[in-house]
Amino acid sequence: MNKFLALFASVMSTTAIAQETAVKQPEFWSPVVEHQIQRDIPQYLGYTDNAGLLMSTYDPNSVSSGYLGFLQSAEMISNLIFASIVAVAVLFAVFVLINGRAKLTEGFSGKLVQRWSVGDVVLHWCVAIPCIILILSGFVIGAGKVWLAPMMTPAHFHSLVYASVLFHNIFAIPFIIAAVILMVKWSKNQLPESCDGKWFLALGGYINIGGKAKHPDAGFANAGEKAFFWTFTIFGLALVATGLLLLFPGIFGTLSKNGALLALIIHICSAVILGAFSVVHIYMGAVMSEGGMENMLSGKCDENWAKQNHNLWYAKVQGQNK
Repeated sequence: MNKFLALFASVMSTTAIAQETAVKQPEFWSPVVEHQIQRDIPQYLGYTDNAGLLMSTYDPNSVSSGYLGFLQSAEMISNLIFASIVAVAVLFAVFVLINGRAKLTEGFSGKLVQRWSVGDVVLHWCVAIPCIILILSGFVIGAGKVWLAPMMTPAHFHSLVYASVLFHNIFAIPFIIAAVILMVKWSKNQLPESCDGKWFLALGGYINIGGKAKHPDAGFANAGEKAFFWTFTIFGLALVATGLLLLFPGIFGTLSKNGALLALIIHICSAVILGAFSVVHIYMGAVMSEGGMENMLSGKCDENWAKQNHNLWYAKVQGQNK
């Protein structure tokens, strides 16, 4: 009996020590997230069929039901992501077909004005290229199960998701570095001006239906460009912060289950908003505004483009050159 009690006490003490040790252990969320991303997109439920990935301290009852409820709505999340990218692109394409492009009233002059430095052009593409890759890979990760999986075999979809996760994680780093530099460097030209309100009221002069509207006054950046810049800055920083938390949870200390879920929700919502704005930005620069794309290819713009779209800035440049 004494031996039995001693053995029982030994087992109980060992169990108590194990429980005490388990309580002190942090709740590592990253292995679960990684497992879910590779297994079931976009079911970000925080659960796994591999018990080895769950810490003994994990208590399902401690997780916010609101967070899980949002993330469990896989079809809703997929549709939001689809709408922010594909639907916005289609709607804007229809708008351009009906409204027409914003052509230069006096055509191209053939005279070029320096608008961006070589460094600014390079910086722009260091942000733009990773951003496009992140948008496309994010679409596969977040909306692929609903919108892409039915069109391919499970093996092909698995390979596509695996590659998308890999690309998403790799290109996140150069995007973060270049985006933060761009935000700081370009912010001085994106401050509000008195002419911005009138620009919005005139819708930038881009509406051709009912007669060509005159482009309102604008400085180096018009009100629409400023709106995109600050949207990019606010939600871009949200994506950067939450992305780093999800990629490297150990760097920022213990990341709780609720903390990881909240970071994921903010990441998704920010991506939806920024994705829609990015699609419009691409259309405006590459399609809608005649002569606009040249700005980010050579750093120069046609003189008539400058007069029509950024007349206050052009007048200032001309005054400095005299």
